[in-house]
Amino acid sequence: MADVVVGPSAADIVKERAAVARWDHRYRVLTVCVLAVLAVAILSAPAFGHASLVETVPAAGAALDTAPDTVVLRFNEPVPASTDGVRVYDADAERIDTGPIETGSSDEVAAGLPAQLPDGGYVVVYRVLSADSHPVGGTYAFTVGDGYAVAGEVVADLFGGAGSSWVGVVGPVLRGLAYLGVLVALGAAAFSAWIAVDRDDRDRAWTWGVRGALLAAAASMLAVPVQTVAATGRDLVAVLQPGGGLGETLAFSSFGQSTLIRLIALAAFVVAWRRLGATPTGESRHTAVLITAAVVATSFVLDGHQRSVDPTWVLAASDVVHLLGAGIWTGSLLLTASAVRRRRLDDAPSIAATLIARFSRLALWSVAALTVAGLAMSVVLVRAPRTLTSTGYGWTLLAKLALVGAVVAVAGYTRWRLVPAITARAGPAGESAAEDDLGGKRAVARASRAWTQLRTTLVVELAGVVAVAAVTGFLVSQRPAAAEAGITGAYQTTLALSDDYDIDLVVDPNRVGLNAVHVYMLDKTGRPVGEFDDLRLELTYIPQRIGPIEIEPYVVGPGHWVANIQDLRFPGRWQIRIVAGLDRFTQLEVTDEVVVNR
Repeated sequence: MADVVVGPSAADIVKERAAVARWDHRYRVLTVCVLAVLAVAILSAPAFGHASLVETVPAAGAALDTAPDTVVLRFNEPVPASTDGVRVYDADAERIDTGPIETGSSDEVAAGLPAQLPDGGYVVVYRVLSADSHPVGGTYAFTVGDGYAVAGEVVADLFGGAGSSWVGVVGPVLRGLAYLGVLVALGAAAFSAWIAVDRDDRDRAWTWGVRGALLAAAASMLAVPVQTVAATGRDLVAVLQPGGGLGETLAFSSFGQSTLIRLIALAAFVVAWRRLGATPTGESRHTAVLITAAVVATSFVLDGHQRSVDPTWVLAASDVVHLLGAGIWTGSLLLTASAVRRRRLDDAPSIAATLIARFSRLALWSVAALTVAGLAMSVVLVRAPRTLTSTGYGWTLLAKLALVGAVVAVAGYTRWRLVPAITARAGPAGESAAEDDLGGKRAVARASRAWTQLRTTLVVELAGVVAVAAVTGFLVSQRPAAAEAGITGAYQTTLALSDDYDIDLVVDPNRVGLNAVHVYMLDKTGRPVGEFDDLRLELTYIPQRIGPIEIEPYVVGPGHWVANIQDLRFPGRWQIRIVAGLDRFTQLEVTDEVVVNR
C-alpha cells in the first residue's frame, strides 16, 4: 500500500490553480522589474575618456596687448565642428563672436572675432563632440589691453548655460529606451524562430517584436534633437527651426549616421516579419528577420565608446555579440515564461517541456556568446588580473560573473532535471500518461512536483537576469579597470582638493623611467585658476617605503604645473601627495595612489 500514489483531489486542483495565479502575478511583476532594470542598466553612462582640450589660441588666462582675429581650440582627437559649438562673450555676458570658421584641421574648432575688439575681459565657451559622440564642454578666459578678467560668477553662469540641463537626463533615457526596444524585438524574433511551437506563440512574438521596434524607432528619432542641443548649446526651440543643426547632426556625426541606419533597419525588420506571415513553414524563413535584427543591433556600435578605445574592432565586435546574446537570452526568456504559464493553465506538460527544452538550448548558445564577448572585452578593459581585485570595476565584474554562473546553474537544473520529469508524464504521441496504473500515477506525481519546482526556477532565473542587469548598470558606470589602474596609456584622475577646487592629475606615460606629471588646478566650473602661490609633489614607493621624494613642478600656464621626472624608477604602487599653498598661512593637500607600469 505504501507504493500506491493517488491522483490529485478537487482540493489539490484548487490549490494548484491558486498557485498558478500566484505565478501569473509574480511573472508580471518580474517582467516589469526586468524591463525597468535593463533600462537603468543602459542609462548608466560608462566613464571612458573623451576628447580633451590640449591647446587654445589665445591661451587660457592670457593677457594680450592686441586683440586676436580668432579663437582656436585644438583637441587630442578629431572633433566635428558644430554650429555654435564655440562662442565668445564679453564681461557683460553678451555674445560677440562672428561665428565658426574653418581651420583645415579635423582636431581644431575656431570662431571669428570682430575687428577692433575693445579692451576688456572675454570668455570662450565651447561644446564639441568627441569621437564617441559624447559632448565635451568647458570655458576659458583671456583679457585684451587694460581690461579686467571676467568675474567668476559670469563665467559660471555662461558655463552652466552652454546647453540645457535637461539634456543630461533626457538623452540617456532615450538611448536606454532605444536599447530596450531593440532587446525586446531581438528576443521576440529569436523566440519565434527557434522556440515557438504554434501560431499563438508566434502571434505573441510578432506583437512584442513590433512593439519593441516602434519603441526603438521613436526613442532614436527623439534623441536627434536632444543630441543637437547637447552639441550646439542651443535651446530646443532654436534646434527645431530651419538651420538649427538637425541636418548637421544627422549627416556629419557618427550619432546621426548610426540613427539613420537603425531606423532603416527597424523598418526592414518589421516589413520582413510581416511578409513572413503568421504560420511560417520553417526556420529558414526567419532568416531575413534575424538578419535585419542583427543590423539594428550593430547600428549601436557605429557611435559610442567603441570608437575611442583601442583596439576599436575588438570592442565593436564584442559589443555586437554581447547585445545579440543579451537580447536573445532576455527577450526569449520572458516570452518562454509567458508561454509556459499558458500551457500550465491548459495542462499541456509536454508542450511546456518542449518550450523549455528549446529555450534552454538557445540560452546555452547565448550564454556562450556572452562569455566569449565578455572575455574579449575584458582583455581590452581589464588587461591585467591584478585589476580585478584592485579596482571597483574589477570587483563588480567578478560579482557579475558569479551571478551569471548562478543563473546558468539554475537553467541547467531546469533543463536536465525538471524537463525530463514533466516530459515523462506524456506518452510517445504526446498524450498524458495513463493514471490508472502505478507507473502512470508515479509519473503524474513526479510531474506535479516538477511543475511546482519549475515555477520556482523560472522565477529565480528571471530574478537572476534582473540582478545581472542591475550589476551591469553599475559596472558600465565605472571607469574600466585598465584605465583606473593606469595600465592603458597615461594615468589620469580628478581629485577634490577642497569644496572650491579640483585637481586633474596626469602621469604620462605612467611607466618606469621618464614621466611628465601634469597638475591642473580647476574651480568647480572647470576653469583653470592661478590663485595658488606654490605647489609641490611628494612621491613615495609604497612596497619598500622609499620616500617621500619632493618634487617642485614649474608653472606653464594659469593653474597648470608640470614636472618632468625620472624618479618613478620602480614598477608598482606609488603614492603621490599634492600640497598646494593658497597663501602664506593656508595649505591644501590631497593624496592619490598610482600603479606605475614596467
